[in-house]
Amino acid sequence: MEGPLQADKKQDTFITVSRDELLAGASKLSFDLFSVDLDKEDLEPRLLCRRGTSAAAVADILKERVFAKLLIRKEALQSFYDHMEGALSAIIDNPRLPTAKKSNLIYTCATKVMQDIYNDPRSGDNLARSRQMSDTIIKYTLSDPASIPSLLSLSSHDYYTFTHCVNVAVFAVGLWQFIGLGSEEELREFALGCILHDVGKSAIADAILNKPGRLTAEEFATIKTHPGKGYALMAESLSPTALDIILHHHERYDGSGYPESLQGDGISDNAKVAIIADVYDALTTNRPYGEARDPFAALLLMKEKMVGHFEQKKFIAFIKFLSNTRNG
Repeated sequence: MEGPLQADKKQDTFITVSRDELLAGASKLSFDLFSVDLDKEDLEPRLLCRRGTSAAAVADILKERVFAKLLIRKEALQSFYDHMEGALSAIIDNPRLPTAKKSNLIYTCATKVMQDIYNDPRSGDNLARSRQMSDTIIKYTLSDPASIPSLLSLSSHDYYTFTHCVNVAVFAVGLWQFIGLGSEEELREFALGCILHDVGKSAIADAILNKPGRLTAEEFATIKTHPGKGYALMAESLSPTALDIILHHHERYDGSGYPESLQGDGISDNAKVAIIADVYDALTTNRPYGEARDPFAALLLMKEKMVGHFEQKKFIAFIKFLSNTRNG
């Protein structure tokens, strides 16, 4: 997987970063920045700017001199992504950064935001970060046709609730745009609902969520409470569009889903899209109780073994959308 950060082969305690990433970041550094001079590449990296140095001062230094490498210590990697989170809009607008680097930063920052909100779903700050992140994903996907395939190439085959939520948001936003369901404002609320669709799982014990074997009837009944728990957590904070996704992403077109056994047109178009994205990502990632399927096998299972679960028109559109992302 290509990304903006690469471990320096000579100095395995350092990771290289780019000038453009640093210049797009927050108002001051939250980590120490090291450098290697062009004519001294065999020497140890030296401290260039200490943590707390203003962005303006860093910019002045980088304008005055060209370095062979700019580096941060490995242990500062999380601080680097925190530094980048507030600059994602500027990063999207930067023509010098390739799509792969933009995607890696956005995906990694989004995953961290989701991990934080699952640890503290009642935090107003975390909820605001979630909204900012879903808006960032929309801006990125609208600005660059290559963004969705690039983001999807980063999705992990190992299942974690927070990475699953990011994956579902990307799949769902892509399908929503492919179909052309509504206004950009509705898309913003839809995307926020998708990225938070499993927030109710924050109220369920990890021992149940990560159980490697088959769930007991009682445990499955507990799992089935997560849409309602998520709705209750977010009812005072989110729009009806976003709450619809949180509450109804496990409904099924034939009425066999939960929590309300909705069927047909009783399920909103937005929820129908989220349902498809949720199932597909679950099938194509490793779960505690089963290995990931390849994309073709997942779609075949959805078509042949989940008859009646999805609105066929949108399921066919999803297949076409996936084909476009792989061929486009």
